[in-house]
Amino acid sequence: MRWSNSREVEAETLRRARTDLSAGTLSVLSRIAVCGPVHPSQLATHYGVDNSTITPKLQRLERAGLISRESDPSDGRGTLVRITATGERLRQRIHAARRAMLEELLEAWPKTETERVAEAMTWLAERLELPSARVPPA
Repeated sequence: MRWSNSREVEAETLRRARTDLSAGTLSVLSRIAVCGPVHPSQLATHYGVDNSTITPKLQRLERAGLISRESDPSDGRGTLVRITATGERLRQRIHAARRAMLEELLEAWPKTETERVAEAMTWLAERLELPSARVPPA
């Protein structure tokens, strides 16, 4: 986890994905993709920040064509944001860049070792997805 979140890996990932958006802004894009249409205030709550912190990130994403805004059908005064097809393609490029970097890192490992690591990581990921292992939302 430390490797994937290091500044160097983050910068290289963004370079390979051909984006100049910040990792923080792209984190918001990913959250929108996971949540589906979401209120900006819900994003602010998730990140533990004020709406005024989320708004510039959403404006950058919208200007780049990565998200769109729409009226909330349940509350005409509210606005929802959703990822666009362009935003999803950027997310796919980011995932492909990270995957390629990890593959490069592991290419010198013996196949049996990478299979063992993959098996262990799959086991861990499955356990983390169990309801009892989830961290309750803030």
